[in-house]
Amino acid sequence: MKRNYFRALAPLLFCAGFSACDDAGEPVPSTPEEMYVRAQELIKPNIEGEKSDFAGAMQWLTRSAEAGLLQAQLDLGGIYLTGGKDIPAEPVKAYDWFARAAAQGSTEAEFYLGHILYNGLGRAADRAAAVAHWRKAAEGGIGEAQYRLAHLLLQDVATKDEGLALLEKAAASSALKLAAQAACDMGYICAKGQHGVAVDMHKAAEWYARSARGGNSRAQLVYGLMLLSGDPVPANPQQGMSMIRLAAGQDNPQAIAMLINLLRNAENAAENEEEAAAWSERLESLRRK
Repeated sequence: MKRNYFRALAPLLFCAGFSACDDAGEPVPSTPEEMYVRAQELIKPNIEGEKSDFAGAMQWLTRSAEAGLLQAQLDLGGIYLTGGKDIPAEPVKAYDWFARAAAQGSTEAEFYLGHILYNGLGRAADRAAAVAHWRKAAEGGIGEAQYRLAHLLLQDVATKDEGLALLEKAAASSALKLAAQAACDMGYICAKGQHGVAVDMHKAAEWYARSARGGNSRAQLVYGLMLLSGDPVPANPQQGMSMIRLAAGQDNPQAIAMLINLLRNAENAAENEEEAAAWSERLESLRRK
């Protein structure tokens, strides 16, 4: 990336740790951190409108990762896991980079190692090893690891209590979408009395309400119906319809179908027909996709 102020500051940068200049006169990165910064610069179009240099960025990113920079190792692991920008997915390479990052204590890397092993990407699936990695990531506060591990542990009577505890932790995750999904799952467990949990519709309603506030469309639909029926929460038709509209607005087919039915069977059905027709058109459009 050509920047004139780099040329002007070259002597100072040389003294600060850069060991040489490239053909364009820019200082050559000499530390893992400088290499990572150069990779970030090359991946973005520069001020002169030139295209990003992804190949060059990969070279510096690899050098940074080989020199031990944790974030570079995580970035390379992610790139090789999914592929893109003319880089093919190579889960074996992804695993190697995540393993290096995990050796430095990265709980994020532990999650991805578990993902690769559980799904058998580039190697034979190994559920036991995946669980071990996910447990480390879960203990480190990685919400996605808590969620996935919870559902694995819930399948076994001997580990269901640990699974429930992890699912509750996932519901408190800073990743809002994940937290909402975990809360919705807890609502379903309480409503159905699964995994040794006694049926408790009031607790179910609390979980669904929490999930609905987090934006989960399934929870918005279920909690909206609870508000409409007044069971097990106090009836609030206006809020109930608002919840169902929120779920429908996220293109939840069940919510849209329910909303159409409610609009067309209301006392003021004639006044609602225009809205009901619009929702019907939207539902048909979703079905055609």
